[in-house]
Amino acid sequence: MSVPVFAIVHAAPATAPAAPAIAEPQVKVEAIKAGTGGKPPEHSYVLINYKGMLQNGTVFDQADRVPMALDEVVPGFAKGLVQMERGGRYRLTIPPQLGYGDKVTGPIPANSTLVFEIDLIDFKTPQELSAMMAQMRAQQQAQGQGAASAAPATPATPAP
Repeated sequence: MSVPVFAIVHAAPATAPAAPAIAEPQVKVEAIKAGTGGKPPEHSYVLINYKGMLQNGTVFDQADRVPMALDEVVPGFAKGLVQMERGGRYRLTIPPQLGYGDKVTGPIPANSTLVFEIDLIDFKTPQELSAMMAQMRAQQQAQGQGAASAAPATPATPAP
């Protein structure tokens, strides 16, 4: 006597073909002069010289020795700076999606690719900056107390 064998086959549900992956826009960082220091971590504060230009070379902004928080700049600027080394000079190209997008910002037209020349002078992590600020406050308080204790104990007598 034979025992019937039943095979149960589970059909896989039909799935749509995978959509082609759309590449996320990227910044382009080119070293003009390589740095020798470390790279700033995310959320750092940087000290930079920079010149901002449109792709056609029109300068829209420039400044020297500017402190900036990476959390307070356009995404492409932060993504580029964390790839740079202290002491270096770089050309950073930011696509519109990581810059100002479809918004007009001052002299920058909507959907502009931004080009920056950047000198990364220095950077500090939030913890390093907090420690420096605390040290500066302590020094200022000590100087304030020192000035008060250096005052004469008795008022000077006026000259006749």
